[in-house]
Amino acid sequence: MDTTTASSGTLNARSLLLPYLLALVAAMALVQAVIALTGGGIGVAGGALTAAVAAGTAAWIWRNYRRLTRIRFGLAIAHVIAFLAVTASFNLHAVIRLFALGSDGTEAQAAQELLATPWFGATLLMSAVWGTGVLIHLAGSVLGRGWED
Repeated sequence: MDTTTASSGTLNARSLLLPYLLALVAAMALVQAVIALTGGGIGVAGGALTAAVAAGTAAWIWRNYRRLTRIRFGLAIAHVIAFLAVTASFNLHAVIRLFALGSDGTEAQAAQELLATPWFGATLLMSAVWGTGVLIHLAGSVLGRGWED
């Protein structure tokens, strides 16, 4: 289905990117629910579901690549949506978890949970590394005036 308009020839970014955003938010809510329901640790189930979300995201971008390049900053926006949906879901889950762990006076246990478990990679490390990649992508998009071919 082509979403170009007859008069302007521009792609409707909302019809392309809004379903993608909603699907990613729903998928990551499911991932976080599974993590919470399986004891709160990032284990095989959470990792496998996150990998499935990543594969689905890559497939969606590959399938819609041509359409995304016809939207100003389209690929960059898709990249930012994925980054925020994934990292914000893990960071929000970690914050809630840390508050719950530290609420009984065991702040050391909360710090241990964040820094010495897979939560470190899912929050701090992923945000730093992927965030750097997003920043580089945005800089390239700005230099290209929003168009990527």
